[in-house]
Amino acid sequence: MIKPWLFEFLPELGGPNVEPDPRDVAALFARYLDLWARDEALGFEGIFFSEHHFGRSYSASPNLLIAAIASRTEKLRLGVMEVVLPYYHPARVVEEIGMLDHLTGGRLEIGTAIGVPQELIRLNMTMAEARDRNDEIVAVLDAALANRVVSHRGKYFSFSDLRLLPRTLQQPSPPRWTTVVSAESARRAARRRIKISTGFNSTQVIKRIFDAYREEADAAGFEGSIATGAISRLRSLHRAHAGAISASGPA
Repeated sequence: MIKPWLFEFLPELGGPNVEPDPRDVAALFARYLDLWARDEALGFEGIFFSEHHFGRSYSASPNLLIAAIASRTEKLRLGVMEVVLPYYHPARVVEEIGMLDHLTGGRLEIGTAIGVPQELIRLNMTMAEARDRNDEIVAVLDAALANRVVSHRGKYFSFSDLRLLPRTLQQPSPPRWTTVVSAESARRAARRRIKISTGFNSTQVIKRIFDAYREEADAAGFEGSIATGAISRLRSLHRAHAGAISASGPA
């Protein structure tokens, strides 16, 4: 069964040459928190928040948005699509995942990504470096979700015998996601037995991506069903006026 989710991009006020009134920014956050709380009653399965930096959005730390909305909802699944791993130390990523899974009452979804070039370059990070960092942090995340104590020796991070707390409420792990843009990245995700999200491509491209994912999942003994994939699409929703509904006749 197809389940509706929201992919949230929290837009900034103002712009590069316009500084908004801080009170307006506070009101924006309050308004969006109210909107997200209402999504539960509207029947949405969950919300994925985006992570972006250096302009156009106020979603630099989407984990804070999850923590803020968790206490105002009871059933909505909550996650980030996705945490841009190359910006962070893996220990911080793991421990925040554990905290959020408890703060949400076991409703957390884990999403990770490499990031987008135009934002990474602002920190003088190439896509090649971002991919290397992402792969190293993912390896730590895999180990930390499976073990109470982790050690790691890598190109960017090294540590021994860390207890990363708290352990997640959902065991062995909250559901895990990654964004894919090609058949090969879909195959890599299937080999890791994690869910995939893609979108904003033609139907033919999306079909190739999911066909590759299911094929690789079958080879790995992993069920790549409809429940393990998501497709992002832009949709506009509005409340219809009663008069308009009456005039249009029965559906």
